[in-house]
Amino acid sequence: MADEKVSTEVDVTQFLIGYDGKPLTDPKMGPDGQPVKDEAGEIIREPVPFRTIVFTALELVGRLDEDKSLAPSVKMDAYRLAHKIATSDTVSLTTEELALLEKRIGMAFPMNVVGACTMILNPAKLA
Repeated sequence: MADEKVSTEVDVTQFLIGYDGKPLTDPKMGPDGQPVKDEAGEIIREPVPFRTIVFTALELVGRLDEDKSLAPSVKMDAYRLAHKIATSDTVSLTTEELALLEKRIGMAFPMNVVGACTMILNPAKLA
């Protein structure tokens, strides 16, 4: 990856915060793949971890219709970035890595997730 000199520190352990200032949540899933319910029968919800969104977005590299002619080197860049994020809670991301994450998250998720991730990756874009 080029432009290794410019980097941004990102805490990948953060949880996503929505445009309303509240945490984004997903149902808590049990080992059987079904939502876990509390004593009242309500589905238990958990905050959405940024790292989980990143992994999902990167794992889709090469699988979307738009990726049919994607060079293998782009897939390897995504793999290296996923490994980097998996092995550290705070990562130094180059401009190119930030751009790759923003693009892939934008392709894989709806606007509320994209906005919440942008607040983590590049909050100046939302100012």
